[in-house]
Order: sequence, then structure tokens, then C-alpha cells
Amino acid sequence: MRLKHGLILMTLFAVISDGLLIPFYPQFFAERYGEGSPWHVGAYIAFISITVMCVFPLWVRVARRVETLHILQYTQGIAAALCLASYWAPDLLSYWVLSMAMFAFKSSYLLNFPYLMRTESDETRGGTIGLLSVTAHLGVVLGAVAGGAVIEHWGVRECVLLMALADVVQMLICTWLIRSRRMVPVLAEDAEERVAPRRFSLAGHAPILKLAVVMLLFDFGAALVRPFFSLYWSSLGDAGSGAGGELAAGAAFAVPKIVAVCALLIHRWLTLPEQHPTRRTLANLMLGAVGLGLQAAPDVATLLIGRVLLGWALYQLVINFDVQLYQLSTPDDFGRDYGVINIFQNCGVLLASFTAGSLVATLGLRAPFLVACAAFLLAAALWLWRLPKARPAGRATSITPDPEESSHAPVA
Repeated sequence: MRLKHGLILMTLFAVISDGLLIPFYPQFFAERYGEGSPWHVGAYIAFISITVMCVFPLWVRVARRVETLHILQYTQGIAAALCLASYWAPDLLSYWVLSMAMFAFKSSYLLNFPYLMRTESDETRGGTIGLLSVTAHLGVVLGAVAGGAVIEHWGVRECVLLMALADVVQMLICTWLIRSRRMVPVLAEDAEERVAPRRFSLAGHAPILKLAVVMLLFDFGAALVRPFFSLYWSSLGDAGSGAGGELAAGAAFAVPKIVAVCALLIHRWLTLPEQHPTRRTLANLMLGAVGLGLQAAPDVATLLIGRVLLGWALYQLVINFDVQLYQLSTPDDFGRDYGVINIFQNCGVLLASFTAGSLVATLGLRAPFLVACAAFLLAAALWLWRLPKARPAGRATSITPDPEESSHAPVA
């Protein structure tokens, strides 16, 4: 197994771990601690985003002094230990404290992305971005379906044990990559040889900040419909629309990710005509808005059609935004610029978490889909108004994705 495959496998287990409870947090808190308030669920998911947003820049700074795999070897092991501790948390407060500490250490796996980009050549980077995107989608599919199956057969609490197991697997993969000498050092041996990153400034990084604002709206819309999706699915069943139990809810939740995997296969098997990136991104933002709007209809068939449209749009947009980011950045700035983008992404998820809880509490379970649709439309308007341009050729080699590996020429 090469380093690239090991890092992608680690990403898969990390996303599975994160996705086990995402659709089922309302059931988790209601069953385990008797807390059924939508406000509480929204606040909890929001604080996950706050934790990641605050801690990840610290991991980026540490990664400038310590090799990424050495960091992950320890942080994922600590995350697994904290996850096990939260399994036995006796009350809601202790679970909050232990789980937030767990997410603080778990968030270090995001270093995988800039690290892998630094070890890839310009010719292979675009295809690797596409593979990472599909791996993340596949991880959400497996996590949601596994979470639904575990809840139906053993109970919601056992999902926490699976999360800890996934973290242990990441630690073991990391250890094996180091001991088998497959790790590629990216830090200079001599501290004086390291290239200092450019100082971040608003004027000098305006294109990245414009992209970040669009991605904030994109992630806000995508995240807004997640926390209460399983409850919305159950409400359709109660209304006689034929919705099933938790396993069916997990499968329906995973439909966009299944579509993303199919989209990769379609682009590998077919030679699709290249389109202008502006039109492609704009069209997919509009398609995602339509998909979100359809899901607000109180009908299972219409909802599933909307999930399919949303899945196709998300796959296209995630890869396009990723490649756009690395066209605007430079190899020495990848980690820092990705951290900036990640802060905006987490702000979007943070805003979505608080908004979702308040929308459901005041307007009902359909409201998040309509507001998410509006967010995608606003992102499309901003993209059309202020499209980021790639960095000048003199700063670094541009990244041109292979059309067989990735359908666009950048993250989310």
C-alpha cells in the first residue's frame, strides 16, 4: 500500500466515524439523556464546528514543525480514548466536555488533505482531489447506513463505540505507514531551509477570501438539512408516504453520496465535453438549489429525486472548489490557505447548526430545505458576480485536473 492509498483509507475511516451519528443526534440525545430540544441539537453541532474551527489552525502550526503522520499517530489515539470515555459519560455535561475534546484531537485528520497535496505532482493532483472527494462521499454513505443499522439492532449508544474503533484504525494505519518507511517527509531538515509562508493579508488574498465566502454559503446550505433529516423522513412515514425506519432514513440520507460515487464512475467511463468553469459551477449551484427545493415537498419520491439532484451538484462543486483553491494557492501556502478556507466552511456549518434548530422549533421540519435552497441561490449570484481567478503562472505551476479523473478544473 502506497502512502497515497494509506492516507485515503485514513480519510475514509475518519469520515465514517464522523458520519455515524450526524443524521441521528436528535434520537441520540433523546434516548440517552432525555434531551429532545431541537435547539440543543443545533447548539451541539454548532459547538463541534466551533471546536474544529478554533483547533485546526493550531494543528496547521504544529505541522510546520512536526511531520503530519507523527501528529496523527498520537492525536487519533487520544481521540479514540476520549470517545471511549464519552461512551460511559454519566450525564449530558460530561458527554459535552469529553466529546468536544475528542473532536479537537480528531480534527487533526484534516491535515491529511494539504499533506497529500504536497506529496502529489501537478499532473496527479487533480485526480487525487477527485478520489478524495469520492472517498469522503463514500465514508458518509457507509457511516449513515451503519449508524442506522446499529441504532435499529443495538441502540444509539453503540455508535460511539464504532466511532472509537474508526479512530483506532486510523492510528494503526498511521503507525504502519511510518514504520514501513512509506512516509514522505515534507519538512526541511534544517529550519533555515524552510520557506516561510507569505504573510496573510486581505488585499493579497482577496481571491481566496471571495472563494471562501461562496464556500461558506455552499456549506451552510449543505449542512442546514442534515441534523433533522431523519426526523423529517420519519414524519413522511407518519403521513403515510411509505418511509421506513432508521435504516431507511440512513439510506435516504446517504443518497447524495451514492450519487457522487456514481458521478465519478460516469466521468471515468464517458468522455464528457469540457465546459467553461464559470458556467459549470453556476449551473451546479442552481441544480443543487432545485434539489433542495424538491426535498421540501411532503412526498418520498419527490424527496429522493431532490436527493439525487443534490448529490450530483455536490460532487461537481466540491471538486471544482478544491481545485480552484489550489490554483489560487502555492505549495508552501497550502496548509495555511486550506486552514483559512476551513474556518469559513466551519462558520457555514456553525451558522447552519444554530439556524436548523431554530427553524425546526419555530417553522417546522420543511423550513431548513427552503432556506438551504435560498443559500445556494445566493452563492450562485455571488459566484457570477465575483468569480475568483487562478494565480499567475509565475507564482506556481497551475493545477490542471485530468478529465478522466476529475470533471473540473477546485474545497469544501
